Amino acid sequence: MARHSRLTTLSTLIVLAACSSPPETGEGTTQSGVSDSEATLPDPQGQAMLALLESRIEIAQDKFFQLAEAIPEDRYDWRPMDGVRSFREVFIHVAADNWAPMWADVQTPEDIPVTRDMDSFGAYQDQQLSKEETLAELHRSFEFLLESLDQTRDRLDESMMFGDQEWRIDRMWVALVTHMHEHLGQTIAYARTNEIVPPWSR
Repeated sequence: MARHSRLTTLSTLIVLAACSSPPETGEGTTQSGVSDSEATLPDPQGQAMLALLESRIEIAQDKFFQLAEAIPEDRYDWRPMDGVRSFREVFIHVAADNWAPMWADVQTPEDIPVTRDMDSFGAYQDQQLSKEETLAELHRSFEFLLESLDQTRDRLDESMMFGDQEWRIDRMWVALVTHMHEHLGQTIAYARTNEIVPPWSR
């Protein structure tokens, strides 16, 4: 995949997943008939969805770590053809997108490696990292991702700015989880092609 399109997958998923809050139909009510005061209460369905997404993140996290460990470092730059990401580039691409909740105004670490300037995400992914460094970036990015989920647990219906676009936070989580599992499948296929059995399949 060309470098200029490194972030297009996440952006496209967020566009597809995003939808606006229910329009108001009268003072103090929404289209669903829920009053403003009721709308401020935690949404049981939203919380159930978030719990499911959290479990999907933890599954992806564990499998990415196992795969990244299992791939020999001399295979990290393997790619199936020119113009697509290598093992190393897929892992750091996933790590980069794990920092996306920073746009939801969550608490970020002092040493966060990206800014809200989209170019910083490209620079982050262009790093030539060793296997050990790649694993470290995956670890801290997933740690941040799960901490961000906790910080947004009661803010799912709030809006956030992603670049110059406005999205709901719950839709961001759907997009992020969809995105990481897409790339998990990609790395599994890469591993199988290299006759590397994913550790959890042995």
